[in-house]
Amino acid sequence: MPYIERSDCGKIIALHSESQHDGAEYLPSTHPEVFSFLDGDCDQSEARKALQDSDAELARVAEDLIQVLIKKQVILFTDLPDAVQEKLVARQKLRSLLGNENTSILSDDEMI
Repeated sequence: MPYIERSDCGKIIALHSESQHDGAEYLPSTHPEVFSFLDGDCDQSEARKALQDSDAELARVAEDLIQVLIKKQVILFTDLPDAVQEKLVARQKLRSLLGNENTSILSDDEMI
């Protein structure tokens, strides 16, 4: 379970434990659309998705803010807890592998 049935607009309208026809769409029971259907509240599911997306964006903002504070010598990198230092270094390494995606969302002369 569950095989899903969709409306013309693409929303789940039914769940089935067995395929009702050839080519029936299967989704894992942990899929967000299945949760949304079972909750009966698509708006809440969409809000959860938007919040998850903004979490990733906010993490990037926090990372950039830390880099600005270090660059302006407001804080020292070594002032940060070891776990935070390790995560920041790991993310910098990943960004360097991506090349041009290594740019900050803040410009060098932008004030906070």
